Amino acid sequence: MENADHIQSVQITHNNAETPPAIPLIVAIERATSWRKMINSLPAESKLPQTNAAGDSVGPLIPAQLIFRAININMRDIDLLKQEHPDASSVRLYMSIPDPDFPLQICGMLVPVDAQNNDMLTRSSDANVSREDMLQKEEYSTVYDFTQPCPTLCNTTSPLFDSLNSVEPYLRYTK
Repeated sequence: MENADHIQSVQITHNNAETPPAIPLIVAIERATSWRKMINSLPAESKLPQTNAAGDSVGPLIPAQLIFRAININMRDIDLLKQEHPDASSVRLYMSIPDPDFPLQICGMLVPVDAQNNDMLTRSSDANVSREDMLQKEEYSTVYDFTQPCPTLCNTTSPLFDSLNSVEPYLRYTK
């Protein structure tokens, strides 16, 4: 990671239908590092630069150990989502804060997306279902909350978690 301040722009090409698109590991590490730097640079007060009215240094808005880094999604849940929505062409992840009293516990809400790139937010139902029921009852919703945030469920030894971590344990060597 020679220059983490300059993130490579990577053109994702997807030639093989059997494998998902990937980016180089070094680019992923650079992007994750840049995310943490950006979040850590947000000042605790709205005044910029990171000093208060008295000229004292103001700490970061979010302590480094609490910076939101990732969302863990169980593959079984993805498989179930695919089974329930076979016509979806993709899934969209919306960021959310489930409890305003814990604003740093960021989670994701997954929504199936149709071929026209529209969110599929509700199930098909009969015309007798009220608008209120469609909005308030989970049996009509196709917005899923089965993610787990990091921090909470993290791999703290990953080089994507912290730029000081070694990438060596994660490299798979072939002969």
